Amino acid sequence: MSVPDEQDDPYADATAVAVAASSIPGEFLVPDLVETFTAEHPEAVVDTVVTDSAGVFTALRDGSAEVGFAGAEPDGDDLDAEVVAADEIVLAVPRGHALDTGEPVTVAQLAATPLVEREEGSGTRRSFTDALAERGTPLITAQQWTIRDTNEGVIEAVAAGDGVGVVSAWALARHARAEVREVRVEGDPIERCLYLVLRRDDDLGPAATSFVALAREQSWV
Repeated sequence: MSVPDEQDDPYADATAVAVAASSIPGEFLVPDLVETFTAEHPEAVVDTVVTDSAGVFTALRDGSAEVGFAGAEPDGDDLDAEVVAADEIVLAVPRGHALDTGEPVTVAQLAATPLVEREEGSGTRRSFTDALAERGTPLITAQQWTIRDTNEGVIEAVAAGDGVGVVSAWALARHARAEVREVRVEGDPIERCLYLVLRRDDDLGPAATSFVALAREQSWV
């Protein structure tokens, strides 16, 4: 792994923290964490970039971020992940849609329904497809999917009638629309963990060390 030299690294300053977060932790966990941290350390600057989970892993590996938060575990043994929160993945269904019955949706029904999903690097999408595969009922790969790069974009597409959305329950609650209903897939809830992710071989700077300690203290599990 190549990490920038300290003299070229804008985050080598003892009072700076570079954070990369995927959309759900970036919207629901990191802002409050940064507010608390900067209140305790007014000299500190936290630079947060919100991307998808794959982007978080890339930022950690290329040295542009010291601390990551993601909705999926990283592949490879160069990054360590620890659970800091849990979330549920649900379906966003247009009001009046055939699946808007109040009953859980079967995978067979989903397979015949256009879906609105996040991009391939999204932890939400990865957790959803992995959960269905583990149940022995993977979605059909040729199924019609509409891709949006934010959770709010998924919900907006559902409201516009583009399909049934796959979203975080947190995101659906925050970006609620009158024309969109929450529905669950049959079986156990599709729950996924949110992770604090760090480079395994990294020596964090003083500010990043304090930031990580605060994140662990305020674990949302």
